[in-house]
Amino acid sequence: MFSRWLPYPAKTKTLDVVTPPRRFLIVVGAVLVTSGVFHFGVFLVDGGAWGGPLSWRKPVTFGISFGVTALAVAWIAGFLDLRRQAGWLLLGSLGVASALEVAWVTLQAWRGVPSHFAREGVDEALFIAAGISIAVVGVALVVITVLAFRRLVVPPSMALAIRVGLLLLLVGQGLGGAIIANGTVIDRPPLEVDLAVFGSAGAMKVPHAAALHAVQVLPVLAWLLARTQSSERRRTHVVAIGALGYGALVAASTVQTFSGRGPLDLSLLGALLAVAGVSVLVASFAVALVTRSEPFPGNVLN
Repeated sequence: MFSRWLPYPAKTKTLDVVTPPRRFLIVVGAVLVTSGVFHFGVFLVDGGAWGGPLSWRKPVTFGISFGVTALAVAWIAGFLDLRRQAGWLLLGSLGVASALEVAWVTLQAWRGVPSHFAREGVDEALFIAAGISIAVVGVALVVITVLAFRRLVVPPSMALAIRVGLLLLLVGQGLGGAIIANGTVIDRPPLEVDLAVFGSAGAMKVPHAAALHAVQVLPVLAWLLARTQSSERRRTHVVAIGALGYGALVAASTVQTFSGRGPLDLSLLGALLAVAGVSVLVASFAVALVTRSEPFPGNVLN
């Protein structure tokens, strides 16, 4: 059923050639991840609270999250057959904008001032500039997602994983915009109240983070399945089931958040969606691991 709208390509594109735009984005991603890890070390040495607008958590999470996303997109771009100019336009702008976003958050952490929701002076100007950077990231990701639905040259199971992962990545971007909108409406300084909380306790960062990283989780599932002796049709079905599970988790977290409830204060609908999502996703990975017949190293497209 799922393979009907994901026709198997006549040939598959390999990852042997890393173009300059992809190499640039890989370097940016590696630097950002390294920055996040480094600032986790700073947090361990300096101490302080993990939460709050002045903690070291922000350069840690922003560095690692933007970094692994950049690496994932650079990998996906290897299957899009981008021309050099288009590659630089998309991957170059994505890399530069991501680096600027993380640099801004990191700079504010070292200055000891909140990065988000500043309303005056230099901090407000930096906040607006960061908004422009994240808009550039969003536009680049939209274009890459559209291209992934038109010219992605991989087997159906991996194509489904990449496409759903990119769609959920865009959902995560939208949820990030909702965080900004929520904090802008609340006319209070970030040091007085958590502006990323919706209602009484809805933790908006939870569904935001969950949606962002489907683009890593689902392709890993497809890669594991590629190491099995299952047919491509069965692999595609398992990826589809895993994607449904991941989507249910994002949906459960979103419903929970916008009901104004904390992550562990589960409503009946939220609990049902969460349990179903976790069960289905874990079952999909279990199938991939139990039926694995080849060693992990190897070509993802075999």
